[in-house]
Amino acid sequence: MTNPIKTIKSVLDAPAEKRGAMMDRTNAELSTFFAQPQNAMYMQELAYNLVSSSWSDAMAQDITPMIIDVKTVGLGEIDYMEEDLRGLRAYWQGKGGRIQSGIMRFQREQMPREEMVAALDLHADEVTTNFWGTLQKLRSQYEEKLRQLPVQRLVELIATALPHPSTIDGDPLTASVAAASLADTDVDPIMQNVMEHSKGQVSIVGTSTALHYLAQTGMDYGDIVKNQLFQTGQIGTYKGAAVVQIENFEDFYGDLVLPNDELWIVGRNAGRLTYYGNQPKVQVLNLESFYQRWETARDAGMKLFGAEAGRLGRIILT
Repeated sequence: MTNPIKTIKSVLDAPAEKRGAMMDRTNAELSTFFAQPQNAMYMQELAYNLVSSSWSDAMAQDITPMIIDVKTVGLGEIDYMEEDLRGLRAYWQGKGGRIQSGIMRFQREQMPREEMVAALDLHADEVTTNFWGTLQKLRSQYEEKLRQLPVQRLVELIATALPHPSTIDGDPLTASVAAASLADTDVDPIMQNVMEHSKGQVSIVGTSTALHYLAQTGMDYGDIVKNQLFQTGQIGTYKGAAVVQIENFEDFYGDLVLPNDELWIVGRNAGRLTYYGNQPKVQVLNLESFYQRWETARDAGMKLFGAEAGRLGRIILT
């Protein structure tokens, strides 16, 4: 086999009805090829292509852009959040009067820079005995876990930025409500406060379990939801606010990562997610006992700067 990467790409790009037969036909040959130590360089290329593709697919399915601002800058750039631009005067006056001017002022905050990372250890025999089965498992794992990272950080930051109780100018931004008796009178005051400080662009976010209780307050489901075609994304509206469902998931120990007993009301201008650079880093490390570690990292930073400005709300279901 002269170039296994081209073979793999041709199989993955094949129509679904032909792909299974092509995998069966090439599985043994690819397994044998990657078992040979002299072909380790191709393993690095395979890992880069697979993990990079998983990043692309995960980001395409990420729902964070529905909720807050998301942008990409150069790998070496510094990103700043600038807002509260003011100073220009616009007004009516008598004809011929002197026009009063102002000075441009704004608030500037530097976005943080961290890494979104993932690593998986597997034995060399897993690739060399069942190539396609292992490849599909790897791709599925990377796509699922990478897709979950942005929304997981968003929920963590909301909980930190908005402890209960929180208010804005004496008006509530949080509430603790019995789930079974959740009513629009519990949701509306918080949502209205957030809307007033978010230029009306607001999303209500929660897992399917939490949003189940919102349904009893008059949420309007969209046609996609009625047809049960998705697990994440916008599922309807509530009094002008988009209702966005996020998929919960389990950690390594089998515990659910996201709270099923909270609803988050998020203004579009409540924060930002910044990616630094367009390409992730990928490498394969050789470990003891014929294990390999496939690891990846991508520079990114998320910051919520809207809590004190009233752009976040939180409803805790008891």
